[in-house]
Amino acid sequence: MDVAALREQYPALSQRYDGKRMVYLDSACTALKPRRVAERLADFYANEGACGGKRSTHLAAQRAEAALSEARAETARFIGAESPNEIVFTSGTTEAANLLARSLNYAGERREVIVSEQEHNAILLPFLEAERRGEARLRLCPAPDGRVDLNALERLVTDKTALVALARSSNVLGGVLPAAKAARIAHAKGALLFVDDAQYLSSHREDVAAANVDFAAFSGHKLGGPFGIGVLYGKERLLNGLRNFKVGGGTVKSIEPAGDGAEARWLDAPMRFEPGVPDFGGAVGLLEALRHLESLDMDAVRAHVAGLVRRAVRALQGQPRVRVLGEPDVLAEGSVVSFVPVDKGFSVADFNLYLNHELGDRFIAVRAGDHCAHLLHRRLGVQGSVRLSFFAYNIEEEVDLFMDALAAYAQEACA
Repeated sequence: MDVAALREQYPALSQRYDGKRMVYLDSACTALKPRRVAERLADFYANEGACGGKRSTHLAAQRAEAALSEARAETARFIGAESPNEIVFTSGTTEAANLLARSLNYAGERREVIVSEQEHNAILLPFLEAERRGEARLRLCPAPDGRVDLNALERLVTDKTALVALARSSNVLGGVLPAAKAARIAHAKGALLFVDDAQYLSSHREDVAAANVDFAAFSGHKLGGPFGIGVLYGKERLLNGLRNFKVGGGTVKSIEPAGDGAEARWLDAPMRFEPGVPDFGGAVGLLEALRHLESLDMDAVRAHVAGLVRRAVRALQGQPRVRVLGEPDVLAEGSVVSFVPVDKGFSVADFNLYLNHELGDRFIAVRAGDHCAHLLHRRLGVQGSVRLSFFAYNIEEEVDLFMDALAAYAQEACA
């Protein structure tokens, strides 16, 4: 993989921020955008931004609707879905999880939802709210060192389990969930499996049909696509069995008078879950981002990212002022490395400021804090961590620059 040529496709990497050049190690929060995505968005809004959404039927509307359909079909193909009807566009992984938590039928005794201790708040909180509403009961599966304990999961799943919701890859501890095995465990007891692909798809390929997962979600902005567009995948029959989430224009076949009121006849998925005018721009931007990723050799991308993770872990293990969270081999399956200080003089917040303001003509962008994984950090007994996250455009020199900055800060702060 020609990483130097790839980097040329990301304009942000050559920008200066307050006169400083950027070392970007925060792609787990959001990936930088390739030029082709920005250009496609600009072209769409300038030349194709007419009414669509099956409302108007003029030629301009037909073009907008065709772009949305193309994006849906490409997204289905990208993750191995059997039909474009299994792709619901959302604002991101968070809305996808909220949609599922609000719409799932928690029937009879089957009201338990199992999540792991390492889940992102986007997955944990919607089901915690479902428990607060009295609809579900939340149960936690252990995830020692970043890997879900499948033996514990098998013990936890019972005839009372409605759904198992797990991250394909942790945004703190890396690793990869064997989704097909988790699906077999859930399905053996009649439960469904929902996987969070948000941190997985940047350097892996998903095949939802082969893994036999029931639902999956991801966000476009973590793949180099626009902000505010995401996906909920669901098997078509399961989507059509969900309750309504948000409703409005474009979700009904008709509304007929019924006595003193009215009765709605709902459309099938995905339209029933996409009220209002769709995010056409977001969809075409996502389409371009997925095509960009498909132009890369993903085996080479995975090997490259894993190499960066291993390089970072080795260097951090040689720094006595910090401790790496998770196991090296598990971390290398993902794209993130997180660590915590072990010296009282080392402040995570202060170190983040140091990276932004004390490196001369450079600054290094990382994530410092709980990374929207508060429960995991508390289980690990830490208040916050520093996270490095890698994408295909990162290089070894950036890892080394960070390690030099870490060593300089540790010497100064912990002297």
